[in-house]
Amino acid sequence: MALLSLTQRSQLVFALASAGAIAAVAAGPWMKAHDRAIEAQRAVWREVASAWCDSPALAGDGLRVVEGGTAAAAGGDPFVEAAYANFLSDPASEGFDRLTGDSPARLLFARPLRGNDLNRARAGMQVGLSSSPAAWSGEPLVGMVVFERPGAAVARQIASDQVALAIMGASAWIAQLVLVRTLVVRGYLRAVRRLRDVAENVRTGDLNARSTLNTGDELQQLGEAFNRMVEALEAAQARLESINRNLDLKVGELSEANVGLFESNRLKSEFLANVSHELRTPLNSILGFADLLSELARNDTTADPKRLRYIGHIQASGRSLLEMINELLDMAKIEAGRMEVSVGSVSVAEVLEGIAAIMRPLAESKGASIEVERPDDLPPLETDPGKLQQILYNFVSNAVKFSPETGKVRLKAEACSRDGRPAVRLSVSDQGPGIPADMQQAVFEKFRQVDASHTKRHGGTGLGLAICRELAQMLGAGVGLQSTVGKGSTFWVEVPAQFAAKSLPPLMAGREG
Repeated sequence: MALLSLTQRSQLVFALASAGAIAAVAAGPWMKAHDRAIEAQRAVWREVASAWCDSPALAGDGLRVVEGGTAAAAGGDPFVEAAYANFLSDPASEGFDRLTGDSPARLLFARPLRGNDLNRARAGMQVGLSSSPAAWSGEPLVGMVVFERPGAAVARQIASDQVALAIMGASAWIAQLVLVRTLVVRGYLRAVRRLRDVAENVRTGDLNARSTLNTGDELQQLGEAFNRMVEALEAAQARLESINRNLDLKVGELSEANVGLFESNRLKSEFLANVSHELRTPLNSILGFADLLSELARNDTTADPKRLRYIGHIQASGRSLLEMINELLDMAKIEAGRMEVSVGSVSVAEVLEGIAAIMRPLAESKGASIEVERPDDLPPLETDPGKLQQILYNFVSNAVKFSPETGKVRLKAEACSRDGRPAVRLSVSDQGPGIPADMQQAVFEKFRQVDASHTKRHGGTGLGLAICRELAQMLGAGVGLQSTVGKGSTFWVEVPAQFAAKSLPPLMAGREG
């Protein structure tokens, strides 16, 4: 069932309210119609009784005289008994009547006879009673005269009055409905529909639509407010179109700049890769000749001790330079997308012991130590062993670099869960200076170091941890750290037990259909 419209609901409410008001107003006259009919009939019978008192011979059917001054003379007639009781209690009463429920209905009227009225009534002479009830009060009650007529006329009069009242109420109700409908539908509702049509045109994009109401009331004010709103909307749309045009120009400029930056980044990556590769060849030759000179100097018993020290400096600087070149080359490969993943089975114990063995001489040269802590029941990992070793090598190298003398570096392995899948966490802890909380995320960015000043104590390009993060993402792993200033740092990598290659979305994804 469809809901009623606002107009229909308003008309229905007004119809019910007006019907209730008319019914409330007509209820009083409707209920008094019976009393008015009885009172009118009593007035008629008073006239008839007065005429009979003047000339009893004129009375016709329906008249009888009851003799006696007590209720016992009624002969069991309830009406006469009630009339006697009424006349005795109120001597000034001139009559008593009622409309009974008999079928057919009857109308009864009684008039008292006092003094010599009864003898005159028997003689059929003119009674000549006074019409003033006060004149009867001193005379004894000797009987009464009773008039009886059918009550159908009274019932018809009551029904006629009620029907006339109902017709008048219905006519007034219909007239109100017609007037209200004419006022609402042809007046306000038509104006509302015109406003609705204008709003619909604006909704479809016609901002030139305007209200032309000229009613001189609140509806006209509403139309004018609507016009102002549409004008403001049109101005806002014009501003938005201007902003969009400017944005289109900026987007075009940014697109061109982005293409240029992408090309520059590509050229930079290629340049770094080429330069790094070209630098490694002569640097390897330098390191090779330095190793040869170092071996010759150690075998020469007459060699100057300074020569060995100088050759050691050449070797250390060359290896440091080679390490930085390798980092640049790895980052260039990663950015160019040329770094490949070779998945295989990896023993956690072998990886940790291998890294510890490689880095232990460097740690012992600083007076530090390396410890390995691992459970014996760790399963093998399915990952790229070379990249995992490179991540751990960078972690341990940093830990040894920043550990104080007689410090301790700990390698630890433990089972964990990553994204709801089994994994192994490999962590490297040191006793170095620690990393402030505001720098803990920045250390994984490219070329970012905690000590970035020109006088920093430790060298490096700032690419080691960035490379670790990129390699971990390629393995489906995650890296992180926990550090407290003055108490050391712990770097960890969580490696899934099973390698899951990333599924790249198709280039045309989202454009189908």
